[in-house]
Amino acid sequence: MSKLKKKIKGLLPGLGEDVLPFIPTKKHEEDKSRVGKFKRSGHLTDQILKYNYPKDNSKQTSIFDSLMESTKKDIENSPILITEIAEGIKLSPSEQKIIDSLCKLLHYKSQTTEPTKNNYYSGNEGFELVDYGGDKRTQAPKLAFTLYELTQEYKGGEAISGKDVENVKTILQDLSSKRFLLSYVETTSKKDGGRIERKIEQFQKLIDIIKLSETEFSNEDIELRKKEETVILLSPIFRRQIDSKFILYPNDINRRTIIAYGSHNLSDVTLRLRDYLMREQSSKRYKPEMGLDRLYHFLAEKWMRESRKKKVKDVTDKAIETCKALGLLIKHEIETGSTGEPKVIFYISKDWE
Repeated sequence: MSKLKKKIKGLLPGLGEDVLPFIPTKKHEEDKSRVGKFKRSGHLTDQILKYNYPKDNSKQTSIFDSLMESTKKDIENSPILITEIAEGIKLSPSEQKIIDSLCKLLHYKSQTTEPTKNNYYSGNEGFELVDYGGDKRTQAPKLAFTLYELTQEYKGGEAISGKDVENVKTILQDLSSKRFLLSYVETTSKKDGGRIERKIEQFQKLIDIIKLSETEFSNEDIELRKKEETVILLSPIFRRQIDSKFILYPNDINRRTIIAYGSHNLSDVTLRLRDYLMREQSSKRYKPEMGLDRLYHFLAEKWMRESRKKKVKDVTDKAIETCKALGLLIKHEIETGSTGEPKVIFYISKDWE
């Protein structure tokens, strides 16, 4: 046990070691900069990749009408219009990069070796018990970092300026004001071969800022002063079943994607295709296929609703080429499917990491 943990335990002797905050050592900080991987929750990825395909919707019932009463009340008490509610996590490219960065920081600032302990993937500030899916004692990770540190991850390890830090601060604040409708099933296997399914339905924030740091720079972009760490509370979805349902991301995924795309201004279409292919590879599905029309809706739902198919084709082509440049995608083919409609076949690298 570290000196700091011993001090905390001395002040609060009733606490077990497994609920004390995880305090990274110098070795943890060194490991973070090495080539390696971090876990991103499979449930989080699934919610980010959710989409609405018109041909799947034979029901007349609206999303809102099908929700539990408690969820309806949460939505009605929010400033969001009921007609704007959509299942899943809809993020801008900048917000997606922030989420990826937070997942990496959570991995390296958490206890990640003993899944049975309470502080597993709970950050470096302990955790809070929150209401999640009807369970009022669900653990939510608490994470402390400096904005400078988060900006380094966001920029893919490149040199950063005061303007970059302020930009990340703004994105973080905007993201903390948004709520998302999460709806999914958590499955737990039983020893007798059966399973337990738990439906999660929650209208909540992904992050909640508890404390926000400030960094002062000179007009030559020289750092003059830092003021305390930023502390945020993450939604439980960042750690739910992460011991068994996760996707491994390379530590330098932001940097690699920026280089493959040729710009820091990544498109959401590119990020969605990258994450979809990574999810398929993680599940050992190396030759997935999808109808071309469905793929366009999956990647650019909003533009397809606006009948901007030419735009969607262009950004999809760019996304495919980016994934090839990443080395994740070997090739793709477009063939005529059994329905007579075109379909896309992706050939994913089994060895990509």
